[in-house]
Amino acid sequence: MNNYKLIVMDMDDTLMNHENEVSEETKNYLIRIQEEGYKVVLASGRPTEGMLPTARLLNLDKNQSYAISYNGGKTVNVATEEVEVNRPVTKENFDLIVDYCRRNEFFVLTYHNGHIIYEGEHEYMNIESELTGLPMKKVDDLKSYIQEDVPKVMGVDYVANIVKALDSLNGYFNEEIDVTTSKPYFLEFMATGVSKGNAITLLCNKLNIELSQVIAFGDSPNDISMLEIVGRSYAMDNASDRVKAVADKVTLSNANNGIPYALKDIL
Repeated sequence: MNNYKLIVMDMDDTLMNHENEVSEETKNYLIRIQEEGYKVVLASGRPTEGMLPTARLLNLDKNQSYAISYNGGKTVNVATEEVEVNRPVTKENFDLIVDYCRRNEFFVLTYHNGHIIYEGEHEYMNIESELTGLPMKKVDDLKSYIQEDVPKVMGVDYVANIVKALDSLNGYFNEEIDVTTSKPYFLEFMATGVSKGNAITLLCNKLNIELSQVIAFGDSPNDISMLEIVGRSYAMDNASDRVKAVADKVTLSNANNGIPYALKDIL
């Protein structure tokens, strides 16, 4: 008998199919294994508000489980919406990140009161809203409008420009800010030490679960920190080669119910 207790999964391009939905097969399977005693956790770069509808669809609220949002910057109890962990970007660093994005001509956005706050325009400007379902609010000057800490900041641009910036920064903006990506056109800035891997480690400590008892699924560079530390890790077939190289195994794609396909084999 296996000794796994917790299954954690990314959302976009992992749990969600190309229609930005959870398939019926995947949904029904994840609900059933929770009834059998396994705990399911979502871990995403998405804002919390953009995760909770899917978390509730999968009955995470009824099973006293958690959503890890903003790449690990915040962990929330789905049933109560109580914040377990919160690691924001300070206002001072927010201003520095906005300056950097402006210099590089990136479209820049952040999150405040359940809205995506942005300035300027870009061909890709609506993607985050379409993914998360959060409304967008345009402001004249982000630095003037935002006067407090924020959960995450994101620069958006064409893939070649984001790849160039990622290579140049190499995961490091300054000693208080790390950089990653969840989609090839998103450059994501979080507080140093914020990662899905660190968030899962803290959650497992709280739940008295060993990391060796965790199964994780992902597809993007921001998933690597969790895939490296768990007992069994799976990259989706649509994942980048870098992610596949880290994972223990590669399962079917997000369009082909890759999560239940892998879990049926191991559970």
